[in-house]
Amino acid sequence: MADIPMFPRGFVTHEHPFQLEPKVQQYVKEVFWPHSKASIAEYASYFKYFQWAISVLAWPDGINYEMQFCMKTYQDLVKITRYMELHPDFDRSKMAEELECEFPDADPGQILRSLDLTARLWLNLHVRSQDFPLGPSLSDMTEIDWLEKGSLNKLVEDCFQPSSYSINEQNKAIDPAFTIKNLRRFCRINVQWTANLRDHLLYDRSTATLHLFPHKICLISHLDSWNVLPKDFVAETLRTLDLLFPFGEEDTRKYLDQTGQTFYRTSSRDLSRATNFGEFRYWHKRLIELHGVFNQAPRSILQLWYDRRNPLQWWTFWLAALIAVLTVVFGIISSYTGFQQLAIAEQAYQLSVWQICSQPNPPTAYCKT
Repeated sequence: MADIPMFPRGFVTHEHPFQLEPKVQQYVKEVFWPHSKASIAEYASYFKYFQWAISVLAWPDGINYEMQFCMKTYQDLVKITRYMELHPDFDRSKMAEELECEFPDADPGQILRSLDLTARLWLNLHVRSQDFPLGPSLSDMTEIDWLEKGSLNKLVEDCFQPSSYSINEQNKAIDPAFTIKNLRRFCRINVQWTANLRDHLLYDRSTATLHLFPHKICLISHLDSWNVLPKDFVAETLRTLDLLFPFGEEDTRKYLDQTGQTFYRTSSRDLSRATNFGEFRYWHKRLIELHGVFNQAPRSILQLWYDRRNPLQWWTFWLAALIAVLTVVFGIISSYTGFQQLAIAEQAYQLSVWQICSQPNPPTAYCKT
């Protein structure tokens, strides 16, 4: 695999991504997650992202992005991944300095960009450091700046801080209906899939868009392989997916199939569904915010129709609406009937006047000469 180039030399743009061969996919899986027993098919969604992440480096089209990195082959990717795995407490600058012996012909910028790209592909973190930016700036992903004096462990720690919450929030129960199916139906929320773990559960109120990380198999593989991402953080992230996409729900399965996501078929170790927000530390704040959106009063007729969490309230509202509509309808019918009766009375009056005036010597008070 060492002689296979990591960056394709053919015509590649963001609109025409390269295709990752199955043997290369298997190799990358063994590099990133050597203890994973999952099949390559389960990584299908992730490798689509992998291909896209490499292709996007070609923006603007035609740029020679291969020269921006010290790693040229997949064997080079192994060297950097293994080094980052063994030295997650080293500063980024120290990592680059020590990797110079592995890549003697590379300049510091090429090594630093390679470190960033490896973190992006391996840990699903959209690392784009300010000193040597990696690829174009993307509006739909939060950029993560890996500081020169910051370690990989510090980078992860800064991205995922445990939330602080009050006792009331800690014990707050989660509505059993709190699922993606109902968030989309009741709140008209749009789902945008993101390969950046930093953006998982990020909700944009201005566009009613919820960002969700779909690469469940990668999280499970991290649990089996490495400690760079904290185990409790990874396990909790899996529980958020199981919370929003409950196993055994047919509508959820159909929605994921329609959107091309296959993680519904990937089973987590803990199949129990969370019942209160105290079970979440890292994602607590975002879940609380999303739950608040879920509990907001419906703001459209369509939301009112689908939101049947409170049957008594739902029937009361729609019966009142029906009575109001019937009142308006009968009022319109009554008004129309009144106008018709008035028109008929006017016609009868005109007929009576005509009959009187047609007689000899009609009264001048009713008839005009």
